[in-house]
Amino acid sequence: MKFIKYLLPLVLFFASLSASAQSGEENKKDDEKVEAKELPDGTLYGTDINGELKVISVGDIYADTSAFVGKTVVLKGNMSELCRTGGCWTVISDGTNNIRALTMHKFIMPKEMDITGKVAVVEGVFSIREITEDQAKHFAEEAGTDPNLVVGPQKMYRIMATGIKILK
Repeated sequence: MKFIKYLLPLVLFFASLSASAQSGEENKKDDEKVEAKELPDGTLYGTDINGELKVISVGDIYADTSAFVGKTVVLKGNMSELCRTGGCWTVISDGTNNIRALTMHKFIMPKEMDITGKVAVVEGVFSIREITEDQAKHFAEEAGTDPNLVVGPQKMYRIMATGIKILK
């Protein structure tokens, strides 16, 4: 009986720690998500775009990728894909070349948004990363495209986005 007398408070203590940790994680996720901000020229997700940085195109980056790796860029282009499961990334395209803008779940965009004809301005750090076939298939599934069309590892040109503004 003494064993139960000491065991019960210990179990309750660990249960309360677990509940506290879980509610802290939920709060953290909620705190990281940023609501859309309506601006005169578009809808902003994340932090505002730095107006002092030169706006470049997908073609500018592809012309000399090494000049942009590791640097903060402001990219403007057509939205060609959007994460349909979480709204956590979009692809900016010039029709030939693509750059994936990842939000890292710091903010999200509406996953049901119609991106047809939408132009976006993205700010963040540019990098190039090799992803596995499984990772590429995962992105295809999130975009609502056929993952069976993905074969082998892929080179991903990406921006770790701090802000994405979808222009009107």
